[in-house]
Amino acid sequence: MSVIAVLGATGGTGRRVVDGALSRGHRVTAVVRRDGILAPAPGLTVVIAAPTDRKSMAALLRGHDAVISALGAAGTTPTTLYSDTAAALVDAVPAGGRVVVLSSAGVATPVGANLVIGSFALVLQRIMRNIYRDMLEMERRLAQSELRWTAVRPTALDDRPAGGHPRMSVGAQTRVGSRTSRADLADYLLDVLDDPATYGTVVAFSS
Repeated sequence: MSVIAVLGATGGTGRRVVDGALSRGHRVTAVVRRDGILAPAPGLTVVIAAPTDRKSMAALLRGHDAVISALGAAGTTPTTLYSDTAAALVDAVPAGGRVVVLSSAGVATPVGANLVIGSFALVLQRIMRNIYRDMLEMERRLAQSELRWTAVRPTALDDRPAGGHPRMSVGAQTRVGSRTSRADLADYLLDVLDDPATYGTVVAFSS
């Protein structure tokens, strides 16, 4: 059994991470912005805190074995949610601590993309440039830290049930599929906690 903190615990992926961690017998601290969204459950502690607040994170993450960030910023306006959260985690988590964050496959043009896919990716990158820019800054800050970090880059998310055909590429060196089930993604965010091959790198993911 591990003690896992989940940031963004009330989002589409975060809720599934919380449920999956509890079903595996872990204790979970769900870090949320407002109370009353998650139902009480054995092994679950809900804490209201801003993930970007370094002092709050330093206090509440003591005694945790790992942190999973499933945060998501709404819209396309400029944001520092991802990079500020990364900075808070770098300060709060001891060197060598395990941190897994949710990024996006959209931050990079797909490997081996044909003209159509490559063109679509460029258009999407232009529309989502503020989000993707901050995600890349998040990854950069983690890369400069002494944490055992992994940034998972899923493709387009949907709400299909788990049980698809997960594909992953450590280092994002090969193409994966175009869609990702949030349920499969949540399972992978938990699975990857114990995978040393993913320490200090990004992982492209689809299912």
